[in-house]
Amino acid sequence: MKLPEIKRLPIIQYHDLVIDPQCHTVALSGEEIILFPKEFNALLLLAHYPSWVLTPTQIYTSIWHEDPIDCNHIIRNTVCQLRRKLGNVDLIQTVTGYGYKFTYR
Repeated sequence: MKLPEIKRLPIIQYHDLVIDPQCHTVALSGEEIILFPKEFNALLLLAHYPSWVLTPTQIYTSIWHEDPIDCNHIIRNTVCQLRRKLGNVDLIQTVTGYGYKFTYR
């Protein structure tokens, strides 16, 4: 039986931040950052669209694949955890009244 060809997903890198979607790993300055699956998916989604403002509803439905009930609170907590774990509050910016955007300076 011939196995289907597996294509490697591209690694996302912004300076010293490396996100490997294939291995579900994140490293910052060479140090691996342990993220829960939803945190990883939120970071990956935002990093795929740098400088785009994504609403909590867009983020929630893309990751949870269900109706966004109380999604503002859930996404706010997810972003807060990402900021804490990555130690970089400016990596994910809050755009008041709209949502969040990934920016790496």
